[in-house]
Amino acid sequence: MRCPEVQEKPEILFAAAAERGRMLVERWRGERPLFVCVLAHTDTCLVPGVSAAGISEELRPLTPAADAEVVLLGGPKCLPALPSNPLGVPGPSGITRAALGLARLRAKFAGAGLRVWPETPCLRLGDTAGGDIQLGRAVPDARALFDRGKALGRSLRGRAPYVVIAESVPGGTTTALAILLALGFNAEGRVSGSQAGNGHAAKTAVVRRALASAQLLPGDGRRDPLGALEQIGDPMQPVAVGIALAAREAGLDVLLAGGSQMLAVAALLSAVGGAAALDGVAVGTTRWIVEDRWADITGLAAEVGPELPLVAANLDFSTARHAGLREYERGLVKEGVGAGAACIAACLCGGATRQELHATIDATYDGLLAAPCVPSISYSLTART
Repeated sequence: MRCPEVQEKPEILFAAAAERGRMLVERWRGERPLFVCVLAHTDTCLVPGVSAAGISEELRPLTPAADAEVVLLGGPKCLPALPSNPLGVPGPSGITRAALGLARLRAKFAGAGLRVWPETPCLRLGDTAGGDIQLGRAVPDARALFDRGKALGRSLRGRAPYVVIAESVPGGTTTALAILLALGFNAEGRVSGSQAGNGHAAKTAVVRRALASAQLLPGDGRRDPLGALEQIGDPMQPVAVGIALAAREAGLDVLLAGGSQMLAVAALLSAVGGAAALDGVAVGTTRWIVEDRWADITGLAAEVGPELPLVAANLDFSTARHAGLREYERGLVKEGVGAGAACIAACLCGGATRQELHATIDATYDGLLAAPCVPSISYSLTART
């Protein structure tokens, strides 16, 4: 006999614009989405204190490639073990792999300026890695990346009722903060991140230097959003905005998979395409993001778009078999590689329950954490100047 307390917990939480969120969720129930994950690098992730997406600063640029390899191959090829934070807490790519497996969905990966490319199928949209935003010239090919994202979005026409757009970008919450401030949102101290406490002081210091270098005042980015991306963004952002804008024009709904980074994408989408571009768009994340006591993602979502739904997979790792997964409950890692949205899709198109998700995630990490893989490439870091 099932425990009543477990039965009563919903699979999906509605944190902002709940009525519209429920409408979209019901529209998507039973439907199979496309899942597209944009991989990118920004040298901003190498600034001490801004990112915990990787066991060390030296290996952090390999995280996007390793994430793709975990999702598609069941283990990393470019790293000796699963991508983890500096405390050894395993990254979220295993959650994504587990959820997509339950839903029988396959991920498509697109790279936009990587230091290391995955040994998996990956659409190559750009070769220039993102620079440190403190220099004020972070993504010189942002307009070309936006156009390539639009071309990818147009190619999705008629293939599914909605598309899930995910990301893997170490340091991406800092570039998200920069873009949100440039667009006029009061986002300091409110974005989330992969570390407990979210490293607000370090992120704010970096972003203030970036805005000064780019000679941007809060709100200036609204005049030329793509110009702001060129100066203080990361390569994922113009691609994701382009995909989302073209997908909406093609009649597809869009689930932006992530927290702070996808709020920045939503804000850019509105700035580029107008407020109507957010119709049929929701942000999908995890419970740890919407309940993050060191952030205000729900409040930011309401400011980015009063009718922008923020929905979350109601995961709970407090009884997970793996100690590293239980650390998610203490505010570590929280999200990434579209983990929350992948779980939402599994619930909607496959009818997965929370119990099934938890069991499948535990089983997936049994394999991922059991034996390290042997790296098949060498890597040396040369930051762009």
